[in-house]
Amino acid sequence: MAPWRFRILYFVLLPAIFVATGILGYYTWVSASYSERLGEETIAANTLLLVREKVETIEQYVISQDNLVFRLLNLNQPELLETTWRPIAVDLTPSIRTIVVFDDTGEILGITSRRSDEEKREFQKLLEERIFTELELGGLQVGRLKHLHRRFGRDDFLLSYKAFRHGGGRVYALVHHDTDYIVREELPRLFATDEGKRQYNVVDTDNRRVYGPSLANAGDYLVGHRFPTTLYNWRLQVAPKQAPLLERQGRSRRATDLALLGVAFAVVLLGVFFLFYAANKERKLNDLKGEFIANVSHELKTPLSSVRMFGELLLADLARDGRRKKLDDDKREQYLQIICRESERLTALIENVLDFAALERGQREAELEQGVLDAVVLQAIETFRYRVEREGVEVELDVPEAVPPVMLDEHAIVLATINLLDNAVKYGGRTPITVTVEPVRDFVQVRVRDRG
Repeated sequence: MAPWRFRILYFVLLPAIFVATGILGYYTWVSASYSERLGEETIAANTLLLVREKVETIEQYVISQDNLVFRLLNLNQPELLETTWRPIAVDLTPSIRTIVVFDDTGEILGITSRRSDEEKREFQKLLEERIFTELELGGLQVGRLKHLHRRFGRDDFLLSYKAFRHGGGRVYALVHHDTDYIVREELPRLFATDEGKRQYNVVDTDNRRVYGPSLANAGDYLVGHRFPTTLYNWRLQVAPKQAPLLERQGRSRRATDLALLGVAFAVVLLGVFFLFYAANKERKLNDLKGEFIANVSHELKTPLSSVRMFGELLLADLARDGRRKKLDDDKREQYLQIICRESERLTALIENVLDFAALERGQREAELEQGVLDAVVLQAIETFRYRVEREGVEVELDVPEAVPPVMLDEHAIVLATINLLDNAVKYGGRTPITVTVEPVRDFVQVRVRDRG
């Protein structure tokens, strides 16, 4: 790459990357904030669905008992509730304590209760003095179920009532639910699991706990839902299982996000510098590849020249001194042997280049099979024999002890040995070369040594 291109790379591309990184960081921050809000809203929405399901369960529990009582009611003989309702009250309507039937004037036509006579009288007195004025009976539609949830004195009262047409006028039936029973029996049954005991509570309009543990640690993740028609002065609250942890994490999330953006920017910066380093490295590798190709071309040219020269000698049937005469059998055999050895060397060089390319692509796999390593090394030496004889170098194979059979790739061992011998001939200064094959612990070692 030309120097002016490198200058463009540094002074144009680098600032552009920094600007792009800044823009990306800004939109990443915005997206992270939006995702955070969306996650919180999703948690809240899912938690709210769960709360609504629990609230609906309690609502249906109360309403189903109301409907059962109203089906049992005989307006002509309201006193019969004592015999129709009392036997099934404990099993089917356990939260109902008292049932009252009265007319438009407030006159009580019938009353039955599971309370003591004294408690029954106290309730009737409270009904006449305070509860009737709270019911708003004038605007009540016939057949419509209504509820009154109000604190009278120190106690919570849940009252269900309904208007009926009877004898040309209106008659009302009122059911009194024991809220203490609901808190004591039904809510613990609804939240019987360990998570339910820890995550749910019920509070009133003044945020006084009616049931369950304190959920103050939940912070913004606390989700509440009011009972819509029955216990409407109470609110069921739930904190997600990890709400305290989410609350603590939320306080430090922005600082963490800033730190992560800083780290990301640093990583991008390092990546840019690495890009320039890799580009420079790639340029050097390309230079090395060019040099490698030149060296391979030179190595291929030498055996090709020999093959061509001795082939032409055989073809022209000429002697070394240029006099035309018929070659004797020994000379012809010698030339043919040289051609064969140089052809084998040429083949080995080409296979070496192909193996190098396969290794670089990750396509070369070892073909292992059991064999004798010293015999394979001897084969490599014989293949390389002409080269060392031409250079006047002595090669000796030293096998100091018996070599056990090993798993090997014969072709790879031959190529590796020839490469080591070639280096020894090139850089050994024509000194003797010793090839040693010997067992070393759990493997067999091949050493090629020159004395240059």
